[in-house]
Amino acid sequence: MVDLETSISVARKSGKTKIGMKYAIKAAMLKEAKLIVVASNAPKELREDLEYYAGLSGVPVVEYPKTSQDLGVVCGRPHLTSAVTIIHPGDSDILDVLKDQA
Repeated sequence: MVDLETSISVARKSGKTKIGMKYAIKAAMLKEAKLIVVASNAPKELREDLEYYAGLSGVPVVEYPKTSQDLGVVCGRPHLTSAVTIIHPGDSDILDVLKDQA
């Protein structure tokens, strides 16, 4: 079982990630993302847009079970973070979360 919080933290430190819902939607449209992690309380309209474009592009979206404030803390940011886009996982095992859900 992959610890999502640890995996996000490692990916932020060793890989390439971007923070924010607008970037996540753009990365899903352009198929840049390997994985997008969305907070459970992300705005409904933006989340629907993200899931639509991710579905078209085949980019997996994983729900972070806690709030955007908690996701911000995991990312080392002092503000709300509704989405984290994983472009390159680095040393993280975050892509294994897809295998755990299958």
